Amino acid sequence: MTTTSDPRTAVAPVLPDPLRTVAGRRILAALATADPPRAQESRNHRTHRQLRILAGLLPPAGQLLADPDLLTTLSACTAVVDPALYMTVLNHYVLCLGSVVGASRESRRNGPAGAGTGPAAVPEALASAVRKGVFLITEIGDAGSHLAVRTVAEFRPDGREFVLRTPDHRAAKFSSLGMPGMPQSAAVCARLVVDGIDHGVFPFLVDLCDERETAPGVAISGPLRVDELPLEYALVRFDGVRVPYERWLRGSAAIDELRCVHDPLTSDQRLRHTMSVGQALWATLPSAAAVLSRAAAVAALRHSLHRRSHGRLAPGSPVLTYRTQQRALLSALAEAFALTCAAQTAKDLWAFTLDGRTATGTTSGTPPDMAFAPWASVDRRLAAFKALAVTGAAHVTGECQHRCGLAGYLAVNRLSAYHGFARAFDSAGGDNRLILLDIGRALAEEHPDATAPAPPGHPDPDSPTWWPGLVGALERRLAGDLHTTVRTRRTPHLSGMALWNPVLEHARQLGEIHTRRLAAQSVADTLAAVHDPTVRGPLRTLAALYGTTQALRLAGPLQWTGLLGPTQAATLNDTADRQCERLMPHLTTLTEALGTPDDLLPTPLSDPDYAAALGGTLTWHPGAPA
Repeated sequence: MTTTSDPRTAVAPVLPDPLRTVAGRRILAALATADPPRAQESRNHRTHRQLRILAGLLPPAGQLLADPDLLTTLSACTAVVDPALYMTVLNHYVLCLGSVVGASRESRRNGPAGAGTGPAAVPEALASAVRKGVFLITEIGDAGSHLAVRTVAEFRPDGREFVLRTPDHRAAKFSSLGMPGMPQSAAVCARLVVDGIDHGVFPFLVDLCDERETAPGVAISGPLRVDELPLEYALVRFDGVRVPYERWLRGSAAIDELRCVHDPLTSDQRLRHTMSVGQALWATLPSAAAVLSRAAAVAALRHSLHRRSHGRLAPGSPVLTYRTQQRALLSALAEAFALTCAAQTAKDLWAFTLDGRTATGTTSGTPPDMAFAPWASVDRRLAAFKALAVTGAAHVTGECQHRCGLAGYLAVNRLSAYHGFARAFDSAGGDNRLILLDIGRALAEEHPDATAPAPPGHPDPDSPTWWPGLVGALERRLAGDLHTTVRTRRTPHLSGMALWNPVLEHARQLGEIHTRRLAAQSVADTLAAVHDPTVRGPLRTLAALYGTTQALRLAGPLQWTGLLGPTQAATLNDTADRQCERLMPHLTTLTEALGTPDDLLPTPLSDPDYAAALGGTLTWHPGAPA
């Protein structure tokens, strides 16, 4: 057995840190040496300048989007430096250019089908980020599920072009846009209408504005604020915008000279296909969320180790001496570790998808119905990992912010930005609640019966099989119960909303338990691959604390399903305390193994002399000598 004294080296083969790769360090170094903010410069203009810097480092969009490791690295680096920059990169590369590249590849594979025009190419201005790309799907009047896109692209055969229009104010698009002065283009999701017939939702590549003015037929509102993820957001309307045929990101569809639409997909399948651009987002966002969570937990632990308490019980002692602080922050580190394991699983799943070896992640191999949103029907597993990642990151970063007191709220320490990022993505990138509802509903429909075996594994919470077995049994039992309830209630006169509305909270909870089971399995798989004794023991204990903490949160469902007895539930607090005691001697090992590189991401919060480090970031204005 090989032993290493470097905790990061020991864990890297199993959980590689994207920030420490060659590409990650290049990206971080480039962003660190970029020009500082300029006077009167908007946040969108600054992130656009940074986007151009990144475009000079990165390969062409098609190559980037086919490389899960590099795209994950880009996502993690930009998120940890500046979550607003991450949103800009996500919009530009993953969603806008992803729509163009995906449609172009599919068009080339399927041929012109009588279209007479080749597939859309990536415009050079977008490829070089001279133009900033955005993705316009959300419509402000009915934001959320995206099942009823109302923006229309009407085909005009005389010029073989489309006319884009917003039917009313409720259909105005929402995204992170800057006002004219910054060249911007968008992949606009709209309903294709030919001779009055709706043929489903497609993306269309539209120029919105340039350095001087808004494009003809486009109206961009004044800025809207979103405090959690500070960029300039705006509404966009279209009134007769002409879009050339080659800017229709049609994929395998086409319109022939007789105005006949050729599309092998149904309307629902087309919407699902258009939204499949989100797979790259769901696969890489978990890595970004995990990096932020680890950075927050490690910084908060180090700060608590050096921060002194002045309470009367133990004046002068480190704040981390208090059991409440240990429980909160070590549990946060444990959850950050679990999110890191889950992020690796999500990235690997997407890599398999790119290789064409997986379908949609359902047990049947066919996508579930879109009851609430298209997301789970595109890829249930990746959508579940997205919901898990940002919910967990919001909890971890929020707890760390709270436990650092005033320091947690200062922007220079980044915790407030990280917490805002996670909260914003509860809705952005696919609404978590709708994802969970669709997953829970699908699991209940698929479940064959209401029986679930007892949880496998040892009844000891310190065992690596305890929590995965317990949460897996909980998922099966809740799915079985909901399956039986729905089957009993379903009649010819009771279906749809009348059938599901009374049990929607049960479906949402089942979807949430499903994501926690995915995380537990990812942790177990990771631990099985760690053999270096430098980190194996501490990580096993950290994983055990994660399981205990999750069991405490789910003590109610675990008890009412009979999977956890009252006596055992009552001992979970003592178990968590004991696990924290075992972890404290290994704190340095764990923070070095899971922390972010301090040389490229310094914050005052982690410095042993916090006040001096904070003062060093400020410009002082001393008065005359007293």
